[in-house]
Amino acid sequence: MSQVYSPIPLSRPASFVEQAGSALHAEGFSGGLSPRHWVVEQDHIPRAHLVVVETRSGSAALRGTAVKFEAPALLWLPGELEGDIQVEAGARGYFIAISEDLLTRTVAGSAEALHLRRTTDRLVMMSGAQIDGALGAVTHSCSMLVRELRVPQRGSMTMIASHLLQLCLHLWRSAVSDESGSDDTLRGDGPRLVGNFLQLVELHYRDGWPISRYAAALGVTEDRLHAHCKREKARSPRAIVHGRLFHEACTRLQQLDLPVEQIGYGLGFRDSGYFSRFFQKHQGMPPGAYRRRARAEQAKRGPFYAAWP
Repeated sequence: MSQVYSPIPLSRPASFVEQAGSALHAEGFSGGLSPRHWVVEQDHIPRAHLVVVETRSGSAALRGTAVKFEAPALLWLPGELEGDIQVEAGARGYFIAISEDLLTRTVAGSAEALHLRRTTDRLVMMSGAQIDGALGAVTHSCSMLVRELRVPQRGSMTMIASHLLQLCLHLWRSAVSDESGSDDTLRGDGPRLVGNFLQLVELHYRDGWPISRYAAALGVTEDRLHAHCKREKARSPRAIVHGRLFHEACTRLQQLDLPVEQIGYGLGFRDSGYFSRFFQKHQGMPPGAYRRRARAEQAKRGPFYAAWP
């Protein structure tokens, strides 16, 4: 049985099932009469993949290298890694596909975020005694993901996030003895650190996080985060956060017929005067004046149809 995973295109407001299904795939397999085969192909939405085999054996072809595994086994493929995975006829286990965005959202608020990303960003394969202690908990979380996607109930989104986080924690705990390199080595990886920072900014730029909180979530000092952002983006962390806020403010002022004060509140500004001063510092004019000018210019160009959720 061959399968290729790709995002589900949505042309209308998505229900919970569609939203979850576009970011997460979870299936159990058990006792088939023929081998099961998955083709992992990445597209514009990178996905990580987890294969858990409770019985029998399987194989994977990754980066031109073929590897075999005997049950119990766990195989984690980070986002952007492609390959073929096959398990024997009669094998029992689970196959999970998780979008990188959902994975980031799942681990971002965890106190162990740095360690979890360190683990989920690399290829992990474990079998036998390496996974025995965690196998029951891992398969339970996998089965819960399958059930919540199949039959959504009240709180399903929270339940799914909880079990995804548990899977990441068990993966980290089981793989920790195999990790190479120190935290300092990881933290010196500038492009990856800045990439993770940008993902956190996208999640929290409206929440008023201080830079110290971003640094703590990433497991680095403010000075180190500042140095890498300056090196990779030629901007300070604060400038990056403020730039994202300013861009969103411009978009909302152009597209929403809400009072300026309400737009500022929606972006995390509890004081309308502070929002006005923040906007004027970046644009050179108050938000109300910017809105009038932007809409006057748009009227000259003709109708504008914006997709706003």
